[in-house]
Amino acid sequence: MITYRKTQSGETERLISLWLRCFDEKEEAARLFFERNLPHLHGYAAVEDETIIAAVYLIDCTLCGKPAHYLCGAATLPEHRRRGIMSALIGYALDDAEKRGDCYSVLTPANEGLYRFYARLGYTEGCSVCRSEFSAVSGENRGGEPDLRQLQSCNTDKFLLWNNNFIKFAEEYYGCYGAKALKNRRVFALYESDDDNAEVFYAIYDSIKELKTSLYAEGIRRFTLTGSALNPDFEGCEPQRCGMIKPLNGSESINDVYIGLTLQ
Repeated sequence: MITYRKTQSGETERLISLWLRCFDEKEEAARLFFERNLPHLHGYAAVEDETIIAAVYLIDCTLCGKPAHYLCGAATLPEHRRRGIMSALIGYALDDAEKRGDCYSVLTPANEGLYRFYARLGYTEGCSVCRSEFSAVSGENRGGEPDLRQLQSCNTDKFLLWNNNFIKFAEEYYGCYGAKALKNRRVFALYESDDDNAEVFYAIYDSIKELKTSLYAEGIRRFTLTGSALNPDFEGCEPQRCGMIKPLNGSESINDVYIGLTLQ
């Protein structure tokens, strides 16, 4: 018999073991996930014969001024797949999220097959991104630490607002894989660089000029930026799907949502 429940204190090592069996991850990155996100992490497990055979996690965020969550880390032991366990576990997790008052569930499928899987659970392709190339420019480099909440609030209502703990966790998490963090009073960005070129995969900033001058100060001359399809900096760019969304608690459906930071 399979039991669906919330994860419990003292289970971290078992959950990390499951994570590492299911994902091609460094152990240090997996440990960061469990150590840095509390109390904004809600974990759920499927248990059979006292063994955790599947788990999924919801991370608190805000969308359109309403409580929401990002669903990630959906993992089932290989020998227990194709039994409908993850579908049932996600249903259990979403029921609990609705009781907490969440209005939206968002996620980023890792492949085409998972887009079809989540569609069967009621998720739609309402999340998108744009990518464009820019040239960095010289200018004043302002120091100081960014006010992450203030920088995020400069974006549209369809921009997923993360709590500061999660953004700081993401900095460490992606750092495990060689990503760099750019931080000053007007810019926060995560990027990978090769000589004077960079791939900026997450950024919040006062203006594109601030981002360009800040990257220039880091030795970057050209960069590709991924961001919200509603951002005027991407005018003329063709949006690409990047994530799915499911309304909860009778909330209205919305499109063109930008998730930003993503995990499997």
